[in-house]
Amino acid sequence: MLQKATHRKAALAALLLAAVLLLGGCNLIVKDPEVDARQVILDINGETVDKAAFTTYFENAYDRAYQEQASMYQQYGINQQVVVDRDQVMESTLDSVARDKLLHQKAHELGLDELTAEEEKALEEKSQADYQSLLDYYQAALFSGSELTGEALKKAVSDRAAQDGITADMYLQSAKEQDLHDKLLQYAGRDLAVSEEEIQADYNAKVTLAKTNYEQTPSAYGNDRTQGSDVYFAPAGYRMIKQILIKYAPEDETAITSLNSALAPLQSAVDDALAEADRFLALLAQKDVPAEDADFLKAQKAGLAEEDAKRLDELLALETRGEAEQQELDAISKKAPVFQALAEAQAALEPQAKALADKEKEASAKILPKAEEVFRKAMAPGADFDALAAEYSEDPGMPAEGYPVSLASDNFVPEFTKPAMALKKVGDVSLPSLSNFGFHILQYAADVPEGPVALDAVREAIQAELLAGKQEAAYTALETEWLAGADIKKYPERMKD
Repeated sequence: MLQKATHRKAALAALLLAAVLLLGGCNLIVKDPEVDARQVILDINGETVDKAAFTTYFENAYDRAYQEQASMYQQYGINQQVVVDRDQVMESTLDSVARDKLLHQKAHELGLDELTAEEEKALEEKSQADYQSLLDYYQAALFSGSELTGEALKKAVSDRAAQDGITADMYLQSAKEQDLHDKLLQYAGRDLAVSEEEIQADYNAKVTLAKTNYEQTPSAYGNDRTQGSDVYFAPAGYRMIKQILIKYAPEDETAITSLNSALAPLQSAVDDALAEADRFLALLAQKDVPAEDADFLKAQKAGLAEEDAKRLDELLALETRGEAEQQELDAISKKAPVFQALAEAQAALEPQAKALADKEKEASAKILPKAEEVFRKAMAPGADFDALAAEYSEDPGMPAEGYPVSLASDNFVPEFTKPAMALKKVGDVSLPSLSNFGFHILQYAADVPEGPVALDAVREAIQAELLAGKQEAAYTALETEWLAGADIKKYPERMKD
């Protein structure tokens, strides 16, 4: 009996173990990491992407999505945990990797991925220059106070960039990918052209749009032109101004910049206090105070002495007020908290403003002799203003044609705009005008005729833009055709194993 019982127990144990293995299945099976890494996640016309490679693509895409969302939250002040939809990232990564592999296949079939020695060298030089620019940024941003120098500093900077996944090889690969995309784009649009009729129609549309925009916001023309954007219409009132800038000494410029930085929040406080005072006075003049302003007005009255508050209500209740009563009302109003805040803000501003004015006076005295000397040379008969600017001006950013300026300009300091617009005729030169940059000596270089710019001046830009648009549309259509005809198999479920 004992032997039979033992057999029954063993059989039951074996049955339970079989059930556990059946139900638990894979959880009790230890995977071979190398075999798992070789699982195919994507198959594009027979070219496969295994799990190890795809995991890298996915993790990079996930990190980018996380950083973009975190940056957006920070920008808009959203205080919540960043949550990225992994399934959505998985789907988009599958699509993008499949598309990239397919495009590489097509580029290879067309012979577009074959680089000449010259092309290879050019891409290497460009990628290395771009990579070095990034390293320079890293060094300036993260190693400005480092005691490291020479090769040790270079290695520390490149190691820090590598921690963020940025390497010279990555830049070279990116340059090659961009080159391949450009060649595919050119291939797609190889037979495309832009007609004169298309250029003329696009020009007319751009002129109409620019005219409308600049009539609504005249300052936009000057801003667009200064920034190098294509402009198609010039509003009335613009002229070209060249300048010779005599800057403050570097140490004075630093001090003035620092004082201006300290002055800015104090000036903002005065502006805010003045706005509140104006709001208070405006409400006093109203018979019916809006509900959203009632608490504000009540708080101002509460800040007055009891006798003043009572008298204020009496004066406000009068149907008409004589001159003496109005003066009494004004005097009591000036005792309200908003005016006390305004006085305090102005008191805080005044010494800082005086310190800035004193520093500018001291600094300008140092450079005034040079500014006067340059002005005398600019006013001499036969003077070449451009040559003087090349010799003396400390404004390296001035375009060769000068700056477009009008009374509507809002991208220059008043000490530049006012004397520029006060000049009477082309060729006139202004007296040195002092701003927080230094002395400006200005020349009225040319008028800007109102109206459309000549078509020939923008023909090449319009043609290039229209051709690029056609090429992009042709490329998109070709890519869609290739994708539709491709044999693409996806196995996302294997990423969950």
